[in-house]
Amino acid sequence: MEFKELTNEETGLYQCIFCGETFEEGLIYRSRNRMASARRTVAEHILDNHNGVFYGLLTLDKQIHGLSDSQKDILEGMYLEKGNREVSEEMGISAATVRNHKFHIQRMKREARILLALLEQIENEQIVRERKHLEQPKTEESFGCSKPYSNEPEFTESLQPSLTGNSLHPFFTQYNLK
Repeated sequence: MEFKELTNEETGLYQCIFCGETFEEGLIYRSRNRMASARRTVAEHILDNHNGVFYGLLTLDKQIHGLSDSQKDILEGMYLEKGNREVSEEMGISAATVRNHKFHIQRMKREARILLALLEQIENEQIVRERKHLEQPKTEESFGCSKPYSNEPEFTESLQPSLTGNSLHPFFTQYNLK
């Protein structure tokens, strides 16, 4: 299963990432016994047919998300805002083990963010163009002077827009507002 997001600007379609059903922008669909736009219909379709995005993702094959059954149980407990003791009783493990699982999940989250940031640096065409522009040795000689040329700050500011503050530090991952 591929998760390439289809946007309505590119295709005019909204597509369910779980089953592939498509809804065309500009058409009106019957959803929940009333008429709704394509965007609203696909959102309701995911909720009604796949129990929402969280459970839709959680029930994907392990080869896709890579989560163990214990990790899925811990994530579901977190999603349902259950305490460590309640999750531990349901799973038949200690509360300390639940905390350990949560710590490991937070570490996986941090590692995933770093991987995504690295891939963004490789795949984003604008970032690649700006990086190549910055890597070219520039001197003011090319502008008729002999002093070294310094790059404009607006190029370097746009290189990592997704990394703000100290969001990758393990202590701060639980306090992110995003």
